[in-house]
Amino acid sequence: MKNFIENSIVASNLAKTILYSTEYRIMNQLSKSFSFFVKPPYQEKDKELIKYLRDGVLKLHQEDAKNIADGFYPIEVIKPKGPKEHLKNLPHLLLDSLKISRRRKFNIKKDFDIEPEDAPDYLKRNYHFQTDGYFSEQSARLYEHQVEVLFSGTAGPMRRMLIKMIKEKISSDRPLKILELGAGVGSATLDYAKAFNFSSYTVTDVSEHYLNAAKARFSNPKLKFVQTAAESLPFADEEFDVVFSVYLFHELPQAVREKVLLESQRVLKKGGVLGICDSLQKDDVPRLNCVLENFPIDYHEPFYKGYTIWKLNSTLHEIGFKNIQSQFKLLSKYWVAEK
Repeated sequence: MKNFIENSIVASNLAKTILYSTEYRIMNQLSKSFSFFVKPPYQEKDKELIKYLRDGVLKLHQEDAKNIADGFYPIEVIKPKGPKEHLKNLPHLLLDSLKISRRRKFNIKKDFDIEPEDAPDYLKRNYHFQTDGYFSEQSARLYEHQVEVLFSGTAGPMRRMLIKMIKEKISSDRPLKILELGAGVGSATLDYAKAFNFSSYTVTDVSEHYLNAAKARFSNPKLKFVQTAAESLPFADEEFDVVFSVYLFHELPQAVREKVLLESQRVLKKGGVLGICDSLQKDDVPRLNCVLENFPIDYHEPFYKGYTIWKLNSTLHEIGFKNIQSQFKLLSKYWVAEK
């Protein structure tokens, strides 16, 4: 029975991969059709590397299924979005892909009708060349779909790998106080809120529009939503049992990354757990270094290169974290540490 459940989960995840991969190809073809105006992103042509990535996708889906079968998170995390919502977003996604490609071609990094005033300067840009960066309702509505297309339906499983690592660090069965940094539209929150027993779960992001989109997805009164930058948290010392982030650090300048770690340590209780899910780093998988080199160029990630050579294990140790563990899966890397 367990094998049947795991195989069913893998099949469901692979169906998502096929769907989002198809949409990625459609958007690339659309860009090529308008090549006089726009530029499609870099495409890997190394057949061995492509096979390596495809094998990695299958392995990731299999591990995701095993984690569900082993009880680290419930099967509800793989529940797909309704087809109506997906199809409703698709025309807007295709249109925005042309706008993104135009910004890519002409290297337009700050393209706002109204520049966000209440955001740190380093964020006032069109990350991924997306329309309005992180600062509009339209951007918030399309963001999760865009991420799934970019990662061929593997973003959810990659985010979830951190859940197991955090749970293996937690020794108590009591309800936790959880803090999520840079939650965006709540993509990870949906899964983590199902996976953990918590007395309170505080969801933070610097973007009002993204935080509102996240808030609209939940009715649980134990979830609180706070607009704040991760490097300047409005919380008391030693308030939380778990502090975690998903795909936050690669979008921050070096000095800000270190401030976020210091703030995370400050608000963690003694013995609390820090969890980080982010991008793979240079030389983790040497054959993927070319992918890491092209990503920040194609998707305007100005601090990404610095992140890929950042020695996070050493930084965590210097700050005072202990029992630091790290590993990587497919295109993501994970750290857990204790205060």
